[in-house]
Amino acid sequence: MHWMMWLFWGSLAAIFLVAFLVDKVTRGKYTPYKSENTLNQNSAEAEARRHAGRGDNQGPF
Repeated sequence: MHWMMWLFWGSLAAIFLVAFLVDKVTRGKYTPYKSENTLNQNSAEAEARRHAGRGDNQGPF
């Protein structure tokens, strides 16, 4: 039964080691969450959406 303990803890350590190495190789590029936008980014996106709708049917011609 002693070998089962080594198998369990060894595989658990291997999983953590592989996850750490993947994180270091990809430089933490793949995060499970998306960071919140700042207020400036939110207002810039809203301004871009407003500006995109201006050319539809508006204008003097």
